[in-house]
Amino acid sequence: MADRAGPLAGVSVIDVSTMGPGPFASMVLADFGAEVIEVRRPVPNEVDAADQFTRGKQQLTIDLRAPGGAELIARLTDTADVFLEGYRPGTMERRGLGPSVLMVRNPRLVYTRLTGWGQDGPYASLAGHDINYVAIGGPLGAVGHDAPMPALNLLGDFASGSLPAVLGTVLALLARERTGRGQVVDAGMVDGAAYLLFAQFCELGLGQWQGRGAGMLSGAAPFYGVYQCADGRWMSVGSIESKFYAQLLDGLGLGDDLLSRQYDREHWPDDRAAIARVFATRPRDHWAGVFAGTDACAYPVLELAETAADAHVAARGSVRIDGAGRPHVRPAPRLSETPGTAREPRPAGRAAQCGLLASRGIGAEDISQYQKSGALHLPPAEPMR
Repeated sequence: MADRAGPLAGVSVIDVSTMGPGPFASMVLADFGAEVIEVRRPVPNEVDAADQFTRGKQQLTIDLRAPGGAELIARLTDTADVFLEGYRPGTMERRGLGPSVLMVRNPRLVYTRLTGWGQDGPYASLAGHDINYVAIGGPLGAVGHDAPMPALNLLGDFASGSLPAVLGTVLALLARERTGRGQVVDAGMVDGAAYLLFAQFCELGLGQWQGRGAGMLSGAAPFYGVYQCADGRWMSVGSIESKFYAQLLDGLGLGDDLLSRQYDREHWPDDRAAIARVFATRPRDHWAGVFAGTDACAYPVLELAETAADAHVAARGSVRIDGAGRPHVRPAPRLSETPGTAREPRPAGRAAQCGLLASRGIGAEDISQYQKSGALHLPPAEPMR
């Protein structure tokens, strides 16, 4: 029977990051069983990026700038397994919370630093966002046609930042089982972005890189790309293998001449135009029906609001909509014995937060002192019933 506690059960995480990539990373750790305490900043009347990624976590509001704020976080970290931060290099050191302090107090601590540029290099202290990190790391210049095409903040923040941070944290925890010591994880998004392009850098080294929008997987090939339909919606086509391309052409009513010259780049523009003309004659759902159940590798491009209703997504429960109309995304990957679980945020009331602090050896007198100094912000006491 599967262990619903998750593979990271018993792992304690203190997350002081604030922007999306850090809170998403700690949410993934929480999904797989870690006990995550998310330290929030006292920013009244502001929307915090971390608000999207609260599931499975406990929260405390601590002001790092107030007297005692850094001390309180250090005390929480004394009994933690992981400390996650996402500030510019040097910020934690100035607050007295750098690895040279926290890892002396707790030598088993895994100290994960999730930043855009990494901990060193000429850009390390400069501001930036997802689009800048993938611009320098390579993906932005490689994706698109005439102009580079930003892919939301998926490639930088999450694919190049959050997920490498999670992987590095878990690897460091695994190494600790052998060494007994924690280590620093330097998760720089620019590094992760370059890592994602491993295959393309190999092509570059072999002189095979065609440039943005010119390669087979960039949309230049007629058998790999997207096509607009009569209703303005789109179909995706990925029929790279000839046997799959044959099924695509058959469904479109096009002849074998296109199949015979599939890999002849000279004919790609004409063949793409021919396929585009056919797709444009019918709405997207017509073509989705034509290719349903085939190996043509032709599937509809779903809008975000359509995804949960797709038969495959629904069958696997990847995304579901609850009774209030809220979407819920299932943790991935799926483990057969210790799967991840999308848990609700932990209780956030005053009593729950005081209990959390007490479990870390911070009692009522200390709590009162931290409140007086402005370091700790607790919710109002719950009314008596």
